[in-house]
Amino acid sequence: MSMFPHTVTLYQTETVIDDKLNETTVNHITVLEGVLLIASKAANVRATGLEGADAVNLHIPFDVNAVDGVTGKAKTYVDPVEGWKKEQDKSKVWTISIGTVFVKGRVIEPDASRTALELGYDDVYQVTKVDKIDFGSPDMQHWEVGGN
Repeated sequence: MSMFPHTVTLYQTETVIDDKLNETTVNHITVLEGVLLIASKAANVRATGLEGADAVNLHIPFDVNAVDGVTGKAKTYVDPVEGWKKEQDKSKVWTISIGTVFVKGRVIEPDASRTALELGYDDVYQVTKVDKIDFGSPDMQHWEVGGN
């Protein structure tokens, strides 16, 4: 049981090329339960006057409950390069890297682009940084994700 109250949905996109060289964009959707999402749009607008100054910090514990957005089956974290890119069956794994789109809440839209998600939901962000906090007690280890 996590001490964090939020759920987010990750959209990891991949371009798949079939044997006829047709390109298809595929969303690999992962729901993370037990994360902490801190959005700071209002503070930035007050401080800078910039409407586009929204930013977010997402804290993901290493032991987060991660499930496939379509099947509901558990997923295991893998590193973006060594694990994700080499994994053939992405329904069993998840990762987070620069460019990953995430939405606050449980949002399952298998064919949605980032633009479509932004038009349909308030809290849609794209990852701009990922810090791996892998020291201290196991309860404190997490990823700290920045986005806008």
